[in-house]
Amino acid sequence: MKIYLLNETKFEGVENLILNEVKFFDFNVNLEDFDALILTSKNAVKALEKAKIKLDFDLKIYAVGEKTAKKAQQLGFKHIKIPSKAYGKTLFEEFKEELKGQKCLYLRAKNIASNLNEDLRDNAVDLKEIIVYENVFKPCKIALCQPAIFIFTSPLSALNFLKNYHPHPKDKLIALGQSTAKALKGFDYHLAKEPSIKACVDLARLYKNPLQQD
Repeated sequence: MKIYLLNETKFEGVENLILNEVKFFDFNVNLEDFDALILTSKNAVKALEKAKIKLDFDLKIYAVGEKTAKKAQQLGFKHIKIPSKAYGKTLFEEFKEELKGQKCLYLRAKNIASNLNEDLRDNAVDLKEIIVYENVFKPCKIALCQPAIFIFTSPLSALNFLKNYHPHPKDKLIALGQSTAKALKGFDYHLAKEPSIKACVDLARLYKNPLQQD
């Protein structure tokens, strides 16, 4: 069975199936007005880079996921914290006490799956949100080799797939996390042991080559 990954990350023996493109928005903000910056994706960091505003590298960064944190570090930020799991909910639970009363800037997508913004406000965080990018559906005409294994890394990737294709009864659908799984409502799906693309790919490889399982 062929493995399709609905993400740009490259893995040997895995075909990338891209059904969206990112549209970045122009914005302007004074980072010195804030105590902390909240980033939930690499695209938010890219948007900040494209905006060409003055960066405050002493600003505290709260990033969801190691790749987002690494991108922020490459940009020059020094004080970066990440939650133990790459979820907005986990970020809130683990850092809510230190964020309480802080003036925070949340650079986000037009559509978000988590309630991180609402949770922060309910926890007395002075939060400003700026929509800095949008994921836009990109139709695809690639003929798929089904049945196959599909890895969905976000709710949007699942929804875009269902706009363009229909799962075969013998397809195996793997979701990165619970929010992505909800977008696959009505279909059987599998979750990896941890919310990372590598863990999903490892699981897909086990389904492809079951004799390799311990």
